[in-house]
Amino acid sequence: MSERAAQPVVPRVDLRHLQRMTDDTGLFQHAKYHVPDAEHGYCIDDNARALIAAVLYEHLHHDGACAELLDRYLAFVVNALNKDGCFRNFMSYERRWLEDVGSDDSHCRALWSLGVASRFAPSERVKELAEVIFDRALPAVARFEHVHPMAYTLVALDERLAASGELDACREQQRAIGDRFYEVWRSNAGDGWPWWVNMLTWGNAKLPHALLVTGRALGRDDMVDAALRSLRWCIDVQTAPEGHLSVIGNAGWLTRSGHHAKFDQQAIEAQCLVQAALAAAEVTGDEAWLNEAHRSYTWFTGRNDLGLSLIDEDTGGIYDGLQPEGLNKNQGAESYLAHLLAALELQLYDQRHNIDVHAAPAGAIGFAVVGASRFAQFCLRQYRQLDGIEPVGVWSRTHESASRFAAENELHAYDDLPALLADARIDLLHIATTPASHAELAGRCLRAGKHVLIEKPIATSLADARQVLSLAAEHDRALAVNLMMRYGPLVEPVKTLITTGLLGAPLRGSFTNYAGDGGLPADHWFWDTEQSGGIFIEHGVHSFDLLRHWLGDGRTLAAHQQQRPGTTIVDQATAEVGFGTQTTVNFYHGFTQNHWLDRQRMRLLFERGELRLDGWIAGDLQLIAVLSDEQIEQVAALLAGAQIETLRRLPGDRPVVGRRGRNERADAEVRISWSGEDDKQTLYGRAVRDLMADLTRRIANRRHRMRVTPDDAVAALQLAADADELARRV
Repeated sequence: MSERAAQPVVPRVDLRHLQRMTDDTGLFQHAKYHVPDAEHGYCIDDNARALIAAVLYEHLHHDGACAELLDRYLAFVVNALNKDGCFRNFMSYERRWLEDVGSDDSHCRALWSLGVASRFAPSERVKELAEVIFDRALPAVARFEHVHPMAYTLVALDERLAASGELDACREQQRAIGDRFYEVWRSNAGDGWPWWVNMLTWGNAKLPHALLVTGRALGRDDMVDAALRSLRWCIDVQTAPEGHLSVIGNAGWLTRSGHHAKFDQQAIEAQCLVQAALAAAEVTGDEAWLNEAHRSYTWFTGRNDLGLSLIDEDTGGIYDGLQPEGLNKNQGAESYLAHLLAALELQLYDQRHNIDVHAAPAGAIGFAVVGASRFAQFCLRQYRQLDGIEPVGVWSRTHESASRFAAENELHAYDDLPALLADARIDLLHIATTPASHAELAGRCLRAGKHVLIEKPIATSLADARQVLSLAAEHDRALAVNLMMRYGPLVEPVKTLITTGLLGAPLRGSFTNYAGDGGLPADHWFWDTEQSGGIFIEHGVHSFDLLRHWLGDGRTLAAHQQQRPGTTIVDQATAEVGFGTQTTVNFYHGFTQNHWLDRQRMRLLFERGELRLDGWIAGDLQLIAVLSDEQIEQVAALLAGAQIETLRRLPGDRPVVGRRGRNERADAEVRISWSGEDDKQTLYGRAVRDLMADLTRRIANRRHRMRVTPDDAVAALQLAADADELARRV
């Protein structure tokens, strides 16, 4: 089977470090390792960039995760403006401004943030405030003479005009500054040096980016041609012979006389190249520029002079650059925001151009199974119902099992794994073996250039799991983990109930799994923690992942496990996990029941009621809540076909109920029930098919974000590993 072209990768946006680096004043400038450094306080530069990131995130994701942060960064920018229309920049930890007027650069970056906020604001009040402050700060830019402030001003004006149409003052400044900016380029460019000044320093690509969008807005082809020429040259002088981005170092920069510093390399340059290349793709329609944007992004993920990823998977932060001896281990605001903005801009481009993240792969995907288990056979039956999946073969460490599996399913049985990996017909491998072997087998498959679906858990140790993620990124292969609970019919409706606040804040929850153990004899690998990882890791990751999806990042607070009397078998495990800011959930997994009593139940307590879900992949829901009539209609719309029973109407024309010190309107206590028609096996089958269809879209377009990402699988494993460690201490 012919190899399909690799697609660029845009990873999930990670907000943990943004939240860690922000207090009730704003975003700290610097960090000591991953911890905020209060000594250096705050600056408008970083809070302006953080405002852009928060606005773009909310525009793209609509989940409220940055809503409060957005207001905080906007407040910092607003309060930095003097009465004379100039911004201050640096503020101490004690909230004292350290200067009367900031730099020209910081003024124009603040203006840029307000332009973006006016264009992509999540609410009219944010848009209006951003525009008011923008207009007050705009007159000051007329006196700026250096090219970097001029460039940021032009980009800011482009955003403001895109938000509000023709504005005389903005258009006048755009023409005046644009003409001056272009004349500086014309007067200095030449002799193989198509640039504004005689040195390339930091954030260089912002200059051609500014000229490009200004030329487009003013209908100036001469400006557009000059911008594309200078951007192409800027990229070429920062491309290593091996083809990766080699960012200009700050120990002397790149001069017209020929000096070219290799280190220290900083993240802002990669970010500006991403944004400029995307602008070039937008203006020209040439996909080659989009490819340049993605290539520049891979500087963050390890395609750089040191071959090191700047992403700290443990913290969500970004290291402060590359030094001759390795990574700068501090994780300050500028480097983190550079990565965050680069990723968000790539996502924004996809949205603007309606890139189809659900595109089907070209041709059938050759598929093979590693591990001849009963569950693998169940999955294979489901995959055969999908178009574009071509089952080819099976391999197992026990050749007898593989031969039997192959005969039953009309597949080829491979004698060894190398023979399977060498078969060019196979694109995708489903690893359905014991958990302890997942990481090693996934690594071999990824190195062989195969896409991989792993049964949960992704690995039995966090180090192994992260290594698998790193290999998938390095070899540009699609990777998925079978956390099937996330593909149930009620998952997203419940998520919406929580994020919209219809039921108030989630307060407390429980998940109970009364599992049957009839198929688990005493010598089964499930009971061997060296093979399975134990109940939390082998089984608990499912429910940890689901609750994390609903409630936000979690932390394991306590855990306990019990042995079957007279044996060393651990057959019951309990964990207490805190999610988000105020929700605690108790998890119980017990493998003690006969087949007929196998059952699962989820309960979530909210400020306005209680939600109950039944089933491993929940197919039944019951909600008892006190709601207004409008809220009842909203819940009913989310749960199409639900049965609504009014338990009581509350007295009064506009009854008011109290909760947690607050009063609000409610009309009735209701019981809302939803029950699907599908049995357990049908729900399982549909979840497996939906996951595989999701993965094939990821294979076709690596910008497609799967419902469950590998990062989600690692986060669930972290909770499980912490629970396992706590339980062993007891």
